[in-house]
Amino acid sequence: MSEPYPREGTPVPPRQSSRSVRRWAVAMTAAWIVGILWIVMFYVDPTFPVLSAFGNGNLLVGFGLILLGAVFGVFLLVALVLSARRRP
Repeated sequence: MSEPYPREGTPVPPRQSSRSVRRWAVAMTAAWIVGILWIVMFYVDPTFPVLSAFGNGNLLVGFGLILLGAVFGVFLLVALVLSARRRP
């Protein structure tokens, strides 16, 4: 029967999940910031060259980015739970 925790003096392999947790956190934060800035820029200057082509679709793009950030947040939560399970 295997032991749930390594014996004293046994080297513990390094955790690889901290990179994935950091990536999800950065992606979530970036999506939220870009989404909010997209909506703010649309309201401040709707004639901005890139934004004027979409019209009211800019709200869909902005809220879509915010929703994408929420999806990344779910992935972050799953990655945190899985990394906590691996800890000895």
